[in-house]
Amino acid sequence: MSPVGWWRRWPSWAGHAASGTAAAYGCVLLVAELMGYRSFLGVTDLGLPDVTSPGAVVLLIGSVVAAATVRPWGARLPPGVVSAGAWGVAALALTGSCWVLLDLIQLVLTGAVTDRHGDSDWVTFAERSCLAGVGALFAATALAYARRSAGVCPRCGRAHPPRTSGRRHPAPHAAPPAVRRIAYAGCCAFLPYLLLHALGAAGVAGIEPGGFRPTWSMVLAGAGGVGLAVFLLLGLVRPWGMVFPRWTLWLAGRRVPRFLPLAPVWVIAPTLALYGLGSGILAGVGLLGDDLFGIGGAASLAFGGYGWALAVSAVSYQLRTRPLCVPAKTATI
Repeated sequence: MSPVGWWRRWPSWAGHAASGTAAAYGCVLLVAELMGYRSFLGVTDLGLPDVTSPGAVVLLIGSVVAAATVRPWGARLPPGVVSAGAWGVAALALTGSCWVLLDLIQLVLTGAVTDRHGDSDWVTFAERSCLAGVGALFAATALAYARRSAGVCPRCGRAHPPRTSGRRHPAPHAAPPAVRRIAYAGCCAFLPYLLLHALGAAGVAGIEPGGFRPTWSMVLAGAGGVGLAVFLLLGLVRPWGMVFPRWTLWLAGRRVPRFLPLAPVWVIAPTLALYGLGSGILAGVGLLGDDLFGIGGAASLAFGGYGWALAVSAVSYQLRTRPLCVPAKTATI
């Protein structure tokens, strides 16, 4: 079987993979707990209760739920309960892995992964990375199960005859107006953040923490990064995100592979959305020492607003670019 054929059969193996991975991860956490490990995901370093045992329990229960989606005995369980369980485990796993993007950025820039005290933190990085994989597998499992329960094709989510001869990709079109407005708002969320950094570079006191004054080159580099982020977000809601536009030269007119924008988006969106929301809440109650109406609040608005807009736009992009199974033509005599 070719790698492409194996990948396209994901509804048939996602549940098995999710069940096995969650069981293995849960058993590892239980053994670690018995050996005295109390730092799962580094939450104890933040002054929060240990979640090693709860994490293991969720993973082991999730393993049973994932198995129920692909085993005959699962048909005796209420579909709503199984579906809610699979989506719940996916949400919890992705929430636990949400800071893996920050670890990856640090790894690329410095060649190491450290905690907030500067100590090496490879174990937490591995835990978050594994949870990201588990979350993706459970999301695929829940989606395939929901489609099978609805009596539609697990691959494309539509009803059609069992025999198909190929796949057809939809014509390029923009996202619905509501999604486009959310995307535009996400693009604008960076403006207060950039403005405050520009004022700090201009020498306005009291903006940057600790009296720090960024250079104009730092501000320009930040603006360039924001430009790339805006480009990615707009590509999810505009037609040119489905087919390469004319200004891409030799790529013009070719279909954009779905994984090209979606792979980085689903790494970036959960991290930024939860980081922005969490830091905004902590700054609002004064736990971070940041002013909610200063640079800390602007950062929360920028990253959180962009992250949530990116997630909404990514869901829309996935639905709009979903290939259609083409029924096989009936032979005529």
